[in-house]
Amino acid sequence: MSRYPAYVLLLALAALSCGSINNYLDPEGPRIDGDYAEGAPRGIAPDTVKVISYNVKFGKKVDTAIDELRTVPYLSRADIILLQEMDGEGVRNIADSLDLEYVYYPASVHKAHGKDFGNAVLSKYPIEDFRKVILPHSKPTDDQKRIAVGATVVAGGLRIRVFSVHTETFWMNYDKRLEQADSLVRAVSKDYMHVIIAGDFNTPFGRNVKDIEKSFTASGFVRANSGVGWTARVLPFGLWKMELDHIFVKGFDVIRSGKFEEGQASDHVPLWTILKPLPPEQQ
Repeated sequence: MSRYPAYVLLLALAALSCGSINNYLDPEGPRIDGDYAEGAPRGIAPDTVKVISYNVKFGKKVDTAIDELRTVPYLSRADIILLQEMDGEGVRNIADSLDLEYVYYPASVHKAHGKDFGNAVLSKYPIEDFRKVILPHSKPTDDQKRIAVGATVVAGGLRIRVFSVHTETFWMNYDKRLEQADSLVRAVSKDYMHVIIAGDFNTPFGRNVKDIEKSFTASGFVRANSGVGWTARVLPFGLWKMELDHIFVKGFDVIRSGKFEEGQASDHVPLWTILKPLPPEQQ
């Protein structure tokens, strides 16, 4: 495929994105959280943990995402769901429909639709210790900031530190995007033995994937979705497919991972993985 159509499209998008943006720079909020969880064995540590990461483009097709997360065998009955590009109402609707607890922080008001734009952590187990991590640097064209949303999932005696992240696109200098990922690794307390960091890392090329993986591996993480392949379809008819989304884990054995390639709620497809918590002596 010629590179020129993609280049023209990127220039057009850049022109549309110029101008300042309303960022939420307070690390304490705004925040929305709630509890719709019912019936889960909340006091029992699970043998395995099913994790989903899903960038639902601008939170537009929430009903479609709910249907996929409820009915697709690989996605249904998830223990933890990490969402990106969401507004508060969409997160609340997903949590309510799937009987989950949730916490949501917006990063900014996005100019594409004039609504909040942020990340969320959802869980069938109790969540606590909420945190918004403001990632370093800003988008050059409009000063937009990106964030990660952290929470601790408490399942019996198992405490899992979880982050839903969305780093900047390739409008930002490549080295600065790597620094965003590195800053998140540094934000994880060493007190947690079980950690999951997942979301949209905007790694359009193979070397980007390798560099992000190297950064996490140096801190003891494993890329659970290694070998799964592309996770997003861009340009008309999805002609360009890229491996943008990842799930990094520490303190778990990766049982299996995959994606729902037929996902229709976004230009991204949902990633899933099934993890087995490791005891301290095996970490």
